[in-house]
Amino acid sequence: MAGSGAGLRRWFFALLVWGALIYIPLRILLEAFQTIAPTIRQRLIAQTAIRADRYGSRAAIELMVDGPLGRSVIMPRIATPAQHAKAREGAVAILERAHGDSAEVGTAAVRCLASVERWMTHLASWSAAQAAGNIQARWADVRALVGLAATTEVLIAAYEDGAGSQLSTGSLGGSAATAYLEACLDFCDQLALDADVVPWTEPGLRLNVDPSLRDQTRAAWKAFSETPSPALEARKAFVDTVLAGAD
Repeated sequence: MAGSGAGLRRWFFALLVWGALIYIPLRILLEAFQTIAPTIRQRLIAQTAIRADRYGSRAAIELMVDGPLGRSVIMPRIATPAQHAKAREGAVAILERAHGDSAEVGTAAVRCLASVERWMTHLASWSAAQAAGNIQARWADVRALVGLAATTEVLIAAYEDGAGSQLSTGSLGGSAATAYLEACLDFCDQLALDADVVPWTEPGLRLNVDPSLRDQTRAAWKAFSETPSPALEARKAFVDTVLAGAD
């Protein structure tokens, strides 16, 4: 019994030493890192944004995507972290393929925007015609649409950063494209969560995008959105579609 008591005391002492010298300092270090890590990343984003080669490597592109995605894109409540991740992956993949070519980025942004417009119009019409019992049937499509809209907003920001001018196409001028996407993202919660969906009243964009390419972009994005990460083949198919003939 005495031996057992001594053994327990030794174990208790070892545990006490481990907690005092290893666990507690490590816990403090991890919590401190979690506090300062976002600040460090924001500094990296700001430093990368003024570099001439900011679209020259994947690491730099990821930072350039994280900037507008975290600062400007407001995801709706229906979105999950998966949609945020897909938007980031999609935007990074397109920018990496474009190699900093603003014309290609602009082409991709317009094609994605055309797909978002058509998708939103279709979903709004479909949802308005369905009974309340079909709300859950909307969620997968709405979440996929959210991801594409967020990707498009990032691409527009990248185009405007690289070209030094605002995206202007079809009936859009100035910041109208971004405003349209923000309206889409804001409407997505109503589209997914409300039993009685109010009409979608945003005017058409009249973009000069071939309807078949627009629909192929939507289908490719939906496949990528629904494929668990890393979804390399689905992501490549999406990038191939959205940049087809642009290079």
